[in-house]
Amino acid sequence: MARTRPTTAQALLAAQVKFIVDELSGAGLKTLIEDEIDAALADAGRLQLGEVVTREMIKRTAHAYAIDIELGPGVPELVGDIARALYAHEAHNNTRVGDLIDDALFAELLDQGLELKSLREKLIREVVTSPLYTDFASDLLYRGITGYLAQNALTRNIPGAGSIMKLGRAALSKTTPKFEASLEDGLRKYIGKTVQASTGRSAEFLAERAGAEMLREIGLDIWQKLKHQQIGALREDIGSRDVEEIFVNGYEFWRSLRKSDYYRVLIDAGIDSFFDKYERATLAALLEDLGVTRGMIIAEGLRYAPPALKLLKKKKLLEPLLRRRLQGFYGSKAVADILAAGRT
Repeated sequence: MARTRPTTAQALLAAQVKFIVDELSGAGLKTLIEDEIDAALADAGRLQLGEVVTREMIKRTAHAYAIDIELGPGVPELVGDIARALYAHEAHNNTRVGDLIDDALFAELLDQGLELKSLREKLIREVVTSPLYTDFASDLLYRGITGYLAQNALTRNIPGAGSIMKLGRAALSKTTPKFEASLEDGLRKYIGKTVQASTGRSAEFLAERAGAEMLREIGLDIWQKLKHQQIGALREDIGSRDVEEIFVNGYEFWRSLRKSDYYRVLIDAGIDSFFDKYERATLAALLEDLGVTRGMIIAEGLRYAPPALKLLKKKKLLEPLLRRRLQGFYGSKAVADILAAGRT
């Protein structure tokens, strides 16, 4: 059977596909990438952000992926796998806390925190006036008082005084069995009411005394002890299951938060702020402000493009891809008309 001779359009298609394949897989790929990036950056200097995209377009995209999209069931499992891998990594055993934050940075962060005086005072008041603090202070006072009564100077210095007190307590217990328990309960209640009534004054006292300088000294002292500890030492108190649950619960919290109006409002406010600053800026100026340089773009292009193109060619996917993109044009009436006109 005779082979059908390709038309001029088909021959042109084959020639162009071969030309592009050779260009993308040959020694000139580096030059091609650099030239195209330079041309794109030159065009970026003539295009403003607001001309290319609008803030509403970006908001719709952000809502679609940050709010509306439902992630698959594999995500929690993946989060758990990552948590376990991070927890077990040997880098924790070779890294100290001080390797992550140096003394100067910790001191700067501490000073910034101490500048929040009103927040510090509110926290102190909330802690001191909380039921937990009241119970803690009450128990501390009760144990101190009962301990003092059991080992005070009278029972230590007078021979037989301790025995007499024990005898008296035993006698009271026999005649009024519930007296001792009632006395203990009454003392606890009295101390609790006293502490509760004085928490306001205690909070003011602590807020006044816990000045920035004193807290700074305490913070730096704790840091000197903490910075030499290895990160891996945390495994003594935090297990792999704990870390996994923290990651999973954090993911679940994010899933719940992203459905709230609060989350949506913050996303929109962030996008509006970005556009208020850069809407009339050129894309080149935006890249410069973000610290994205020509060298960085070229480096990433050369990192990913050559191996990707090499793989497509090896798998015999590059040529079909180009044919799909071009064959419609070469089979079009416009090309047929051009070729027909060229024959006259």
